Amino acid sequence: MSCMADRMALSEAILALIDRKRTETGDPSLGSAIERVLIENQFRDIEADIMEDPEAIEPWLIRRRDQNL
Repeated sequence: MSCMADRMALSEAILALIDRKRTETGDPSLGSAIERVLIENQFRDIEADIMEDPEAIEPWLIRRRDQNL
C-alpha cells in the first residue's frame, strides 16, 4: 500500500474515533481542530498528487461549454 493510502486510512480511523467520541459525549465540537487539520492535509496530499501527474485524472474531467456560444 502506498504511503498516501496509509495516511488516508489512518486519517479515516482517527475521524471515525472523533465521531464516536462526539456521539458519546454529546459535544459536536470535540476534536474539530484535529478534524480540520486531517482534512486539510488530505486535500494538500491530493492536490500535490494531481500537480505531479495531472494526466492521471483526465478521464474523470468534464469539458465545460463556453457560455458565450
